[in-house]
Amino acid sequence: MARIKSFSKEQGFGYIEHPELGDLLFDFEACNFRPEVGDEVDVVEIGKRFDGSPKAKKVICPGKSPG
Repeated sequence: MARIKSFSKEQGFGYIEHPELGDLLFDFEACNFRPEVGDEVDVVEIGKRFDGSPKAKKVICPGKSPG
């Protein structure tokens, strides 16, 4: 399981600690919940950043309700 490592509400993005992919960038829009540091999450869809590195495109948090 992956975990939110950092998130800045002001900047609208953060990083997820992923067991296979390392640190993944994610945008607030990728989440169906309000992200907080320490949340255990599932990365459902992975895309690519402008430099070709992986980026989380869809993230869910089983422990939180959507909203």
